[in-house]
Amino acid sequence: MKRWLPALALLGCSLAPAPAGAQDVACAVPALVDKPPADAATDELRRFSTGAGVRVAVIDTGVAPHPEIAHLRPGRDFVASDALMDCDNHGTAVAGIIAGRTLGIAPEAEIISVRQTSAHYRDVDAGNLHTLTDAIHNALDEGASVLNISVVSCLEPAFASRLDASGLTAALHRAEQQGAVVVAAAGNAGPDCEPGFEVFPAHFPTVLAVAARADAHTVASYSLPAELSATGTAAAALAPGGWAEGTVVKDGVHPYTGTSFAAPVVSGTVALLQSRYPGISPAHVRGLITAAAQPGGGAVSPMAALTQLSPQELDKRPRLQVEAADQTSNPAAGRLGWCMGAALGCAALAVALRAGANRWRKAPARGSAPRLPARGK
Repeated sequence: MKRWLPALALLGCSLAPAPAGAQDVACAVPALVDKPPADAATDELRRFSTGAGVRVAVIDTGVAPHPEIAHLRPGRDFVASDALMDCDNHGTAVAGIIAGRTLGIAPEAEIISVRQTSAHYRDVDAGNLHTLTDAIHNALDEGASVLNISVVSCLEPAFASRLDASGLTAALHRAEQQGAVVVAAAGNAGPDCEPGFEVFPAHFPTVLAVAARADAHTVASYSLPAELSATGTAAAALAPGGWAEGTVVKDGVHPYTGTSFAAPVVSGTVALLQSRYPGISPAHVRGLITAAAQPGGGAVSPMAALTQLSPQELDKRPRLQVEAADQTSNPAAGRLGWCMGAALGCAALAVALRAGANRWRKAPARGSAPRLPARGK
């Protein structure tokens, strides 16, 4: 009998395959907008690093070729036969946040598209923990040193405890040994994913789980908590065919909002660090990003992480040692007595000088006769 595996969720929607024989549905339609202007913050980042020489695997719904993505090649496709097709209008946006020329954090990083899920292909065995495990191995086979996973599986604790996740655990262990950093969305809260549920693979200790922020000071209400967070909304993102503000749905536009779009901010930051410090270990990368994150939600600033001083770069200094004075009595009392004696001496001198001055003023001037009382007439 075929073992059931939990499906991965994308923006709160289940990506579980439909029953055999179900028809595919039309691809998502991007809500196209004009190309946005360049951002001064990303220009400043590129003074320090561009992500050159780093391969980032986007394990998602596929990444469509786009003029904004300078370096893109396909990995394995677990859905159909073309990993460079994004029928869900999701993976391309994620890749653009990481490596877009205009607004991407690491524009010179190479994107490897590993398509392992889709809501538009029904009669396929994809979008589950088994294909996620295989997708991680494929990304590592392709030489990726950053793995962005913006699709998650959210499970009740009781069910998660009975799940055999040994394959996924082994894949993440291989990533750590191979020097790759895994970044995953923390998950969006909803009826099928409540606080306290376990999110795969975000809850694993070597994975950088990323929550979404509503603004610079607040974690978004829809986001599950995590140690790190980043902006969860892309006002304009890359889409098949141009730029878009989201996906067209029946009642309007579904914007690019969710932890799916917070995770690639951190993935791009990891790529910058790896490019600036070749050979840096995954643990060292996690340490730098965590140390640079802001308190109160762990907001990640790519610039702060990129310029974070590494503990290994600090000069070692001898430990400060404080020793007690080699005396049996407290010298403070003696010093106090000396000060009081000096003060009394000064006061006595002042009194003596004042008295002398008074006597001098009352004494007759030398060489003059004493004044006699006037006689009456």
